[in-house]
Amino acid sequence: MYLVADINVEICAAKSCKLCTQYCPEANTILYSDEMGKDKGFKYGSAYVAVDRCKGCAQCVWVCDNMAKNNAIKMIMIDQLPKAALTENVAYGEKSTTAVLASPVVG
Repeated sequence: MYLVADINVEICAAKSCKLCTQYCPEANTILYSDEMGKDKGFKYGSAYVAVDRCKGCAQCVWVCDNMAKNNAIKMIMIDQLPKAALTENVAYGEKSTTAVLASPVVG
């Protein structure tokens, strides 16, 4: 098992800075969904991680903690995630992406 980024939707949706999506060195790993925060009553969406692409570098944690001052991302063991986005379950639309969350050990 290994560490992957885990984004707190409540904090991310409240801030909606999107810096982690810009600074992640692995393409299409941290994505943004306008709908993720809205189901919990937030005005903005939230970032999420395609865990099968995450290399565990923690650069997103540094950006979120030090540049954005949000503290919304933590590194967690992949088998400790209750639900996660996998690349095969991510649909890329013209103006947005959507992901179907699944168990991280399945896929």
